[in-house]
Amino acid sequence: MQIHDREGNEVADIELSEKMQHALELGNEVAVIYHTPQLLRSTLGENAGSFTLRKTGDFVVAQDVATLRKYVDLQAAIKRAREQR
Repeated sequence: MQIHDREGNEVADIELSEKMQHALELGNEVAVIYHTPQLLRSTLGENAGSFTLRKTGDFVVAQDVATLRKYVDLQAAIKRAREQR
């Protein structure tokens, strides 16, 4: 799902569960909480955070773009680490 900043600029494309997508469609705010998987902490370090999403008009908007970018970077690092195993 494409995520935008408050000005409408696309920031990231992330996967959201059907439940989260439905909650956004109903006008609810959705919190995404993340952390480094335990088995990859020795490789990637311990990272954790959260950000909220809300649907505004036709866009899903991240309230904290900096944390969203950290999440996207962590997801990419997890993917690379798993591919190297």
